[in-house]
Amino acid sequence: MKNFNCESRIHVKRQQGFTLIELVTVIVILGILSVVAAPRFINFSRDAHLSVFNATFSAFKSAMESHRLLWLTRGSPVGNDALNLSDNIDFNQQGYPSGIDDGTQVSTPQDCLDIFNSVLDTDLIAAVSIGDGQGIKNLPQNVDVAVTNNANICYYTFVSESKEIGYNARQFRYLYTTGQVIKFASGYTLQ
Repeated sequence: MKNFNCESRIHVKRQQGFTLIELVTVIVILGILSVVAAPRFINFSRDAHLSVFNATFSAFKSAMESHRLLWLTRGSPVGNDALNLSDNIDFNQQGYPSGIDDGTQVSTPQDCLDIFNSVLDTDLIAAVSIGDGQGIKNLPQNVDVAVTNNANICYYTFVSESKEIGYNARQFRYLYTTGQVIKFASGYTLQ
């Protein structure tokens, strides 16, 4: 049996963590990944809002066309015969939805709101903006769509992405006399 002297032993030092170079390398790699990946994730929110807008626009436009066809198949009724023709929806003389208040004309933002809520089955919260024309002032924070009108046009402005003054919000318009549903090409700058 050999005797080993404690002093003759070779001491092997065990590594007890990461070196500074390893830590810096990991931080640099994470920084590069965040610079590359973060913008992609940030755009998901914008893409989601755009998808909701486009889906709502398409659904609303299809609903207007369907209601017009219903009006035609029922013999193109006018006057009192055109009131409450479908789910309490009133129709104007051209066969387009004009509210739910026993009238054949869109005369208030509430008529536009009633049309929106009557023809669409959606979780979006729509509300009439109060006292500021086509702007978005005086809306509760949970509102997704600001509803206003002017002359023969209903305005549906999507404010769920931002309610900041100056933001260029997506908007579509319903011209109830002609039944046209059009996207406002350049959006609407919130006031």
